[in-house]
Amino acid sequence: MLYAGFAVTIVLWLAAGIDLAFRYEAIDRELGVLTDRYLASEQALADVRTSVLLGAIDWRDALLDTEGPDRAEFYLAQLRRYQQVCAGSLRELGSRGEPIGGSGSIAELAREVDDYWASVLPIVTLPPARREAELRQILNDRIIPRRESVIRIVAHVQTLNRSHLDAQRRREAELYGRARNRFLITGGAAMLLSLGVGAFVSGHVRRLHRQLEAELAANAENAVQLHRLSARLVRAQEDERRLIARELHDEVGQALTAVKLQLAVARRAASDSQAAAIDEARSIADAALQSARQISRLLHPPMLEDTGLASTLDWYLKGFSERTGLPVEFVHSGMDQRATPEVETCLFRVVQEATTNISRHAGATSCRVYLQRLPTSVALTVEDNGSGFEPGSSKQREAAGLGLLGIEERVTDARGSFRIESAPGRGTRITVELPTSDSGGPA
Repeated sequence: MLYAGFAVTIVLWLAAGIDLAFRYEAIDRELGVLTDRYLASEQALADVRTSVLLGAIDWRDALLDTEGPDRAEFYLAQLRRYQQVCAGSLRELGSRGEPIGGSGSIAELAREVDDYWASVLPIVTLPPARREAELRQILNDRIIPRRESVIRIVAHVQTLNRSHLDAQRRREAELYGRARNRFLITGGAAMLLSLGVGAFVSGHVRRLHRQLEAELAANAENAVQLHRLSARLVRAQEDERRLIARELHDEVGQALTAVKLQLAVARRAASDSQAAAIDEARSIADAALQSARQISRLLHPPMLEDTGLASTLDWYLKGFSERTGLPVEFVHSGMDQRATPEVETCLFRVVQEATTNISRHAGATSCRVYLQRLPTSVALTVEDNGSGFEPGSSKQREAAGLGLLGIEERVTDARGSFRIESAPGRGTRITVELPTSDSGGPA
């Protein structure tokens, strides 16, 4: 619909412009032809009039000249030349189609011119005695009236020419006006259509804008809801880990301790042949107890609440290095002031997830962890010298799995910033910064 409106608008404008151009061109061509015909007619009529007047002068001179027959032949040749000029001019008028002054006037003019020359030429050849006797009568009855008639008809034809030219110019002006009005009508229709299309586009854009705003508002609300849900899931996960850690420490730990005590009692009453089996069972129970306690502390280290983040990370990273054989360097500064429990828990989980990814996917030979307390935030950096990857590539998704995504979501939920830097063969660096407020407790 929109494209069709624009197409019709453009077609209307083009049609109006092309129609105006062709009409103006046709009018100019017609006016040029008319002007040429007018000028040619005026020139031919002027030649006829001039030839008649010059002929009158020559036959007057012939009547006054008494030098002999040779002079009469000279004047006769001059008059015949003027007659030929008149005949050629009249043919020129007839060869251009319908004369501007009208075919009746031109035919009348031709007859009068022929009669005029038919009256003039015999006078020059009259004998002198007869010429003197009949001159006045011939002049008054034949020559002067026909000459005046020729001049009058020429003037009439010229007047008709001018009148016809003026009428044609008025017609051309009317055609110009019609073409202009037609262009104005077509242009006005195109303008109205353009305004209609513009109004439609404006309304459509407003509707799209409102729809986009509604979708953005819905997306923002969904993001808020997801953020709240993610935060609740994190809290639920931490609560579940705390519960599982307590159950492992209390229930499983107590059960294993009871087993150890019962095995100790049985060891005292057992014979020598049974002592070895009981000692082995006690060793197994003791290892299971230590493993349960270790898992309990990893799920929710109680020292995170007691001694703070720096001490907990130091304990965790030493254990991680012992379990994986990967050397870990831990550096911290400014951690005398405690952060909020939520921030400390988030950073501890980030270190857990990052070091797990390093041990599983990086192929690193060393790892460094930096923790720094800033005036309004806590910055954490975890880096390794492993194989690295191209951030955003499929290799990253395959290698890191949900680990990096979990870190980013956890940091985002805590209103922090997350940045990852890596390159193939150059290791990986993860930087996290979380806003925090002082709790006033010692580290």
